[in-house]
Amino acid sequence: MLPSATTTAQAAAITLAPLSVPEPTLPAIRRQRRSKYILNPALFVPLFYAALLYMAGIVLAHLHYFRPGLLLASLAPIVAAAAISISKAPRIVWLPIAALWFVLGLWSAETEPEPAANPVILSYSDGLLRTVEGSIVNAEPIRNNRIDPSIIDPSLQDSDSTSEPASNSQRTQQVDLAISSVEAISDTTDAMQTIAETPSARVRITIHWPATPHPSSSQPLDSLQCGQHIRAVLRMLPPDTFHDPGVWSLPNYLASEQISATATLVATQQDNGEPRLVLTGAPAINSPPCWLNRMRTTASAQLETLPFLTRNLSPPLRATPEDAAMLTAMLTGDRSFLTHSLRAGFERTGSFHLIVVSGLHLAILAGLVLSLAQRLRIPRLAATAVTLAITLAYALFTGFAIPAQRSFWMIALYLIGRLLYRSRSPLNVIGFAALCVSAVSPRTIFDASFQMTFIAVAAIAGIAMPLLENTLHVWSRATRDLTLISIDSRLPPRIAQFRVTFRLIAHHLEHATSHHFAWKLFPLIIRVLCRLGELLFVTLTVELALALPMAIYFHRITAFALPVNLLILPLLTVIVPGAMLTLLLLLALPASVSILAAIPATLCLALLHFSLWLVHIFGSFTLGDLRIPQPSFWQTAVAFVCFIAALQLAHAKQLKPFMQRKLAFVAMLAMSLLALWPRAIDHPANVMLFEAIDVGQGDSLLLISPDGKTLLVDGGGLGLPFVSAHQANHTEFDVGEEVVSAALWSRGIRHLDAVALTHAHHDHMGGLPAILRNFHPRELWVGNNPPVAAYESLLQQATTLGVQIHSLHTGDTMPLGDATIRVLAPELNYRPGPQPANNDSLVLQASYRTTSVLLAGDAEAPEEHTILAHSKAIPATSQVSSPLDTSLHSTVLKVGHHGSVTSTRPEFLSAVSPQWAVISCGRHNRFGHPRFEILEELQAAHVRTLRTDTGGAACLLLDGQTVTPDPGCLGASEK
Repeated sequence: MLPSATTTAQAAAITLAPLSVPEPTLPAIRRQRRSKYILNPALFVPLFYAALLYMAGIVLAHLHYFRPGLLLASLAPIVAAAAISISKAPRIVWLPIAALWFVLGLWSAETEPEPAANPVILSYSDGLLRTVEGSIVNAEPIRNNRIDPSIIDPSLQDSDSTSEPASNSQRTQQVDLAISSVEAISDTTDAMQTIAETPSARVRITIHWPATPHPSSSQPLDSLQCGQHIRAVLRMLPPDTFHDPGVWSLPNYLASEQISATATLVATQQDNGEPRLVLTGAPAINSPPCWLNRMRTTASAQLETLPFLTRNLSPPLRATPEDAAMLTAMLTGDRSFLTHSLRAGFERTGSFHLIVVSGLHLAILAGLVLSLAQRLRIPRLAATAVTLAITLAYALFTGFAIPAQRSFWMIALYLIGRLLYRSRSPLNVIGFAALCVSAVSPRTIFDASFQMTFIAVAAIAGIAMPLLENTLHVWSRATRDLTLISIDSRLPPRIAQFRVTFRLIAHHLEHATSHHFAWKLFPLIIRVLCRLGELLFVTLTVELALALPMAIYFHRITAFALPVNLLILPLLTVIVPGAMLTLLLLLALPASVSILAAIPATLCLALLHFSLWLVHIFGSFTLGDLRIPQPSFWQTAVAFVCFIAALQLAHAKQLKPFMQRKLAFVAMLAMSLLALWPRAIDHPANVMLFEAIDVGQGDSLLLISPDGKTLLVDGGGLGLPFVSAHQANHTEFDVGEEVVSAALWSRGIRHLDAVALTHAHHDHMGGLPAILRNFHPRELWVGNNPPVAAYESLLQQATTLGVQIHSLHTGDTMPLGDATIRVLAPELNYRPGPQPANNDSLVLQASYRTTSVLLAGDAEAPEEHTILAHSKAIPATSQVSSPLDTSLHSTVLKVGHHGSVTSTRPEFLSAVSPQWAVISCGRHNRFGHPRFEILEELQAAHVRTLRTDTGGAACLLLDGQTVTPDPGCLGASEK
């Protein structure tokens, strides 16, 4: 049926057209671009990087002077720029803030007063006998002394004094005396002068006590304690040191300890019946520092009784004096009982920090106390307070040195953050502690212990732990609660897959073993292996990071530090608590039942002996302890930049985990390699360098040829040629290690081409064993010396190290690169006496073109006459390449026998006819070297003379035609 017209019309009438709606003009939505990540921003750990900038300012102030007023004025615009950046340009706000921390470091370093000796005390430190009065502010425990004190200090032998034989003085004690009055001596007056009470008005006295009281002695004292008032007759002297580049400075150290002078005293010495040391009637001072000092002394004395208490036990459980010394250093911080041989073993294996009080010991104590508090269900606040109190008390007991301070503040910050349930950034804790320590004393950052602690802790918290978070940490946690399948869905796919695989393995193990082993013991074994892997990685990271400070301060590559620390560190967590318990029992129990302290001591000693065995095994390997020179400034700077890069890469969250670990490890490896990379020897080009190293009363001479070949003649010693070999071998100070080696390393010397020994007196030979160990020369040159024990031991050591020994005589010549060494003495038929003598000396002449150096050793008049006669007997021939081959004429003379009147006779000096003379002797030596007659003789001959006692290390440059002094070495400044 067709629709009607009406229907069609109605339909058309109701049809509606769509309304046109304008489209909104909205801005296009742009997809945010993802920035390409390079390095994590420094603001990730602001306090840590603030500490770095602050310390960088201190370092720059150490290198260059800035006016404090200008620095202070520059802070205002920097603060204004920071405020503007916060409101206007927050993206660059880090720039003015970084500048602010840097300038604050500059300002704090420039405004810190330098430690200096008290000028009043120095004015009285002239070597005259003076009566002083004062109070003892620090007293160290008494230790055994092997050398006659009158040998060490010639002032102890006076014609107007009487005392018991010095050889009976076998114990020494070091005390610090705060002087209240001193005897002022002039031509007209002799009276006591009051000294103003200042912290630096102190003198450090080494007191020699008799092993047993003499029956006729009226001396009632056998030791001194902190707080006592004494009157003493002393010869005060300013602290002295060896003036060589790279050698540790005793005056700077004593100035930091507020010590202005030193003195030595024999307790039983008397003047006309009056003792030189007496207690005054003033009451003793009972200040907190003295109370703590007496506690440390008492603790050291109690630990010394361990060998007696354990004398009946088997050897593995029996304490030796060395064990007692180690426990004393470990618990009280007193290292005075550690022998040189014991220290050397731990130093060679890079584990010396394990046997002395350090931050590690405080951390172990804090962890032990906190763990016990938790097991006793002590509330969190009380447990934190008790832990902090006990840790602070122990830090104060050990003397509260800088390492203890740093560790305590780090522990305190960690525990307080834990108490407040705040997220703790380990790097922020490290940065805050470093800022506090460096703000209190900016020069602290130049301390080796500060730098090593800072770098080691930063490497653990900033590199090792972040890299382990996505590896071993994750796998270790994944082995827990394996039966809870529901938690797999909340884990990353690879971890969830690991748990599924682990369950399959556990199911198979359950059928083969038992349910307990498969689901309990096996996951526990995997977790232990993961923990061992974590410990290995952390230790490796620390060893790589510490390669730089180890090279700078200790000149060592400790190849076995990793396994030794890895094995001993877990043992230390048992040794330290056991030793502390032993000490508490020794202090608390009466003498009649003190044997009970041997119970915890046995476990402690057994583990300690095992640790010593490990140190001995690893320390016996020659390759385990390689000595290297200190890195150059640029090596150090670039290595530290690599360390910062490793810190940044370890937190690079937008990098792939594998790439993150790889780049961070490469940066750490680059830091280590830069620190250990060989540097060129520091010597001028195209000249022969001659250096007289300041070794006190002794000889040590360095020759470097124009092409870099090295010869060391003698190695110094105690400066006491009459000290017996037995006495010398028991001294704790090794001039070869501490002085000569340090001077050679400062020049970048790794190996010596040759070492020459003039004669077998200890002031020439004493340092050579350390030189042979540290520098492994190819050749050892000797003359004709009597076969005394020390000399034979040196030859045996050279043979063991593979050093070729050459016995030289008159007429021999030895090449040294572009230079030539000619032997002038001894004669081939020379026969020495039964004991070493000065006339045994090997006399050498080093020639470069028309310039030469004559090294006379200790040759006296008889040997000089022999040299003159032999020189005149050789006729000149056409085959002689230079007049120097037959003549004694030399442009430089190393004066024989330290300037004694027995050497450098007028006819010998006339034959040599030098332009320059160098005298190697010690300050305040008892022989009066150099003698005034020799100085007059050199002056009359118009010979320019250098002396090591007044100018320190002396260097001359021989270019083949002229001789000039080296300003970089002459009168070397203390470092």
